Amino acid sequence: MKNSILKYLPLLFVFLFTACELEDIMSDDELIDAIINAKEKVQILESDLPLDAKNTMSSDIPDDFFDKGILASQIGYQINMRSFDFFFLGVKSDDIFFDLSGRELFRTEGYNKNDDKKDDDGKDDDGKDDDGKDDKSDKDGKKDRKKNCFYLEYPVSLELPDGSTIKVNDKKEAIDSLKKWYNLNPDVKEKANLIFPVSIYWVEKKEKTKYDVESEIEMKELFAKCKGSKDKEKKD
Repeated sequence: MKNSILKYLPLLFVFLFTACELEDIMSDDELIDAIINAKEKVQILESDLPLDAKNTMSSDIPDDFFDKGILASQIGYQINMRSFDFFFLGVKSDDIFFDLSGRELFRTEGYNKNDDKKDDDGKDDDGKDDDGKDDKSDKDGKKDRKKNCFYLEYPVSLELPDGSTIKVNDKKEAIDSLKKWYNLNPDVKEKANLIFPVSIYWVEKKEKTKYDVESEIEMKELFAKCKGSKDKEKKD
């Protein structure tokens, strides 16, 4: 038994050395391109990701959720995401990339994002979302990920693109339901919708205030107020 394990040690050493060497000599841009163009890819589950990658997705990208993922052998991970934003429920979001250790990879400023985007990713050729918003990044290429100032009170009901409705009791159940529906309907680009009225909790300076929201228009007004509040905090 001992001898059978020992004979695989050289192969394991070569794998680890190659992976570490790649990360030492390649920039994030080059690693992302290598992942995209890799010939050896295997599909993975969210549970297969390194712990650091899972933590990044849950803490830094709360309005997106894992849809599909691939591992490019000895290079890194490409994760297809869908949006849990109130106004784009279920819509395909930007892909994110991780190296083998789970560190998120970022494009450098000035990189042409259309080079590695899918035709159906929801972005126009001008680099804006379908709603005309700029996909802003900071000087290091990291996206400006702003958390909402408010949170839904559950349960809520969702209308799916086929007209059916579902009632969900928490965020996890909502994400699981959207993921299941879009996996069964991969060619559908239309978003799901919240069924109003809903109740939200506005969070400011650790204080929560409850509001009843009657329509998507009211929700967008709250979102604009939230953005203004976050921009003010950033300036201060």
